[in-house]
Amino acid sequence: MELTESQRQWLTLALVPGVGSTLFIRLLARFGRPEVALRAAEAELAEIVGPQVAQRIRQYREFVDVEAQERLMRQFDAHLTTMDDPAYPPLLAEIYDPPLVLFTRGQLLDTDQYAVAIVGTRKPTNYGLGMAERLGADLAARGITVISGMAEGVDAAAHRGALKAGGRTIAVVGSGVDQVFPVMHADLMQEIIRNGAVVSLFPMGMPAMAGNFPRRNRVISGMALGLIVVEAGPTSGALITARHAAEQGREVFAVPGHAGHPCSMGPHALIREGAKLVETVNDVLVELNLPVSAHQPVPPAEPQLSLPIGQERQEAVRGWTAGRGAVTVGQPPSAVTPRPPVSAVESDILSMLNPDGSFVDEIALSCRVPVSEALSALTMLELKGLVRQFSGKRFAPK
Repeated sequence: MELTESQRQWLTLALVPGVGSTLFIRLLARFGRPEVALRAAEAELAEIVGPQVAQRIRQYREFVDVEAQERLMRQFDAHLTTMDDPAYPPLLAEIYDPPLVLFTRGQLLDTDQYAVAIVGTRKPTNYGLGMAERLGADLAARGITVISGMAEGVDAAAHRGALKAGGRTIAVVGSGVDQVFPVMHADLMQEIIRNGAVVSLFPMGMPAMAGNFPRRNRVISGMALGLIVVEAGPTSGALITARHAAEQGREVFAVPGHAGHPCSMGPHALIREGAKLVETVNDVLVELNLPVSAHQPVPPAEPQLSLPIGQERQEAVRGWTAGRGAVTVGQPPSAVTPRPPVSAVESDILSMLNPDGSFVDEIALSCRVPVSEALSALTMLELKGLVRQFSGKRFAPK
C-alpha cells in the first residue's frame, strides 16, 4: 500500500529507537505533529525525551528507512494503522502503553472487538489440541473472532478450529507480517489472511526473535475481551500472556487438564489464583456476556461515564493531531454532594479521571499540564479527599 504523508511521519518517529508510546505522546503534546517533532531542535527534544533519544530523533535517517518499509508493504499487501486512526482496534487502545502502529495483512473489522484469545503450550497433548480446536470452532461459529499467536501447538489448533467453522481469526505474530514463523505454518498464515488478519507491532522485515514475544503477548491479550489458557507448563509464555490479560482488566479463563501432567500445571495454577474454569464455550460466553448464537445481536455495552485509559490516550492523540486541543472526558461533577473548593487544574483533572485509575503521564497529557504540576494537583486532591491513589502512581476519583 502507499502510505500517506501523515503515516510516513508517524512511522518514522515511532521507529526511532527509544521512542515508545509514552514519549511519543509527550512529543505530540509539545509539538502537535510527528513531522514538527522530527524537525525540532535537539535541545527542545532533550527536555522531553532526554539527550540520547533526542539525538536519535535528530539523526532519524540513520535509524529509519521508511522507503524500505513501504516497498515491503506493497510487496506483501500490508497495511499500516496508526494510533490516531479510527480503524485502530478499540480494545487495544485501552491498554497501558499500546503499540503506536500496527502492520496488518488481511482485514480488521469492527466486529473484531468481540474477540477471545486462546493460547497455550507449543507441545500440547492430544486432549489439549482437541480442546483448543473445539473452543476455537465453537467461538467462531457464534460470530466471535478467535485471536492467537500462530505458534505451534495450541495456537495453531485454535486458528484451525475457527477456520474450519467458517469464522474469523487473527494471528498476532512476533515478527514482521512478511515473515513466516514457524515456516511450517506458511499455508495456515495465508488462510488466516484470507479469513481474518495477521497483525504485528514489529516493522516489515523483522525476524522472529525471543525478545519480541513478550511484547507480542501483550497485544494478543489487549485485542481480546478474554483469554483462555488451554495447556501450559509452569514456565510457559502463555502464563505471561495471562498475566498481561489480568493487568489489562481482561477475563482470564483456564481449561483444567489431567492431574499431575506438566501441561496441566499452568491452567491449574491460574484456576487456583481466580481464573474462570472452562469446560465448554458457554462458560466463556456467559462470563463475557457474549451471544450464544451467531444469529443473535451482540448485546450493547453498558454505558460508561468515562472512557478507558487507553481510549483517553487515543482521543487525546486524535485531538492534538487534528489541532483541536486536548479532549476532556469523565464524570460530570456531582450536583448533590458538596465538595471542597478546587482550582481550575484540579477541576480539569477530576473531570478526566477514570474510575479504574489513570496514570500521571496520561493525566498530564490530557490536561495539557507538566507532569510535576499534575502531581502537585493530585496531591492536593488526595488531601481534600477527592481522589485515591493506587500503586504505580495511578489515581481514581473517590
